[in-house]
Amino acid sequence: MHSFMAYSIKVHDKLLPGPLGERYHKLDNIRSRDILDFIESFFRTLKKEVHNDTDSKKTLHVVKLTRRGRDIFGWVEYGEYGIPGVIYSTSAKTTTYTKKHDDSDVVSLYFHFRVPVDSKTGIAMFHTAGNKGVKTFVATKFNEFFKNFVGLSVQMPPMAHEKTVREWLDKSKVKEIRLAKYKVTRAGADVADLLGVDRAEVTLKPKRGGSFGSYGFFQGKKTEDGESFVEILSELSTEVKAVLESEGRTKIVSLRQSEPVASIEITSDNVEIKDGAPLPGSLEAYADILMSEFEVKVAR
Repeated sequence: MHSFMAYSIKVHDKLLPGPLGERYHKLDNIRSRDILDFIESFFRTLKKEVHNDTDSKKTLHVVKLTRRGRDIFGWVEYGEYGIPGVIYSTSAKTTTYTKKHDDSDVVSLYFHFRVPVDSKTGIAMFHTAGNKGVKTFVATKFNEFFKNFVGLSVQMPPMAHEKTVREWLDKSKVKEIRLAKYKVTRAGADVADLLGVDRAEVTLKPKRGGSFGSYGFFQGKKTEDGESFVEILSELSTEVKAVLESEGRTKIVSLRQSEPVASIEITSDNVEIKDGAPLPGSLEAYADILMSEFEVKVAR
């Protein structure tokens, strides 16, 4: 349900010297200005009051903002409104609140930016909860904010597009495959119905002491008919995840056809979770670990 989405931060300038595809600014010196200052100023505008986007019917309010060294991180309360309804308590088995069309259903989400010194690539990481996230809003609005002052656009592509990150992931070992929301079939479906099972989760493990090979090998592995293993597993489960081991640490990533590494899952394996939500301090600590690992791969 919870995950981190990682993105690169780049600023291209066609007026810089060199091949067109390599004309990127060092982010701490964009026409003598530091992009980190703009990131902080942008989030401070969202901290003053709740931003209400009436077109998309979404609200956003930064409730905590910290700048430490070359990092800016914090928490935002993100909500959606427009459809009336009710809030039902599963414990009390009764409706506890009638939601009006202008009541915003709010969740707390974490964000973290890092801009290394003398680097053309920065890192942005966004916490998502289910299908709720703020990356698109932040990327769009910050680009408008930055362009208004500097006249340049900020690019924020998925981190997995970075060549060094791609190579790092390809070399990681796949220790196990997890099929969440597994589609129970045949005789198992009858048992599931009798037990009142809503969904099943299946874990596939290799032979003792082994692995499924490298991430790159697993992604490219196909049957004799040319069908990939990921495609086959996606028919059995709507959420296919791989547990990767690299440099002594494990990560859980989602496997999707459109984006090989869509997200890094946040689970009790790496973060303390209470009542379905990650504890802030624990989540921030895990984000810091991931940031440091990404920084080594992309800072240049």
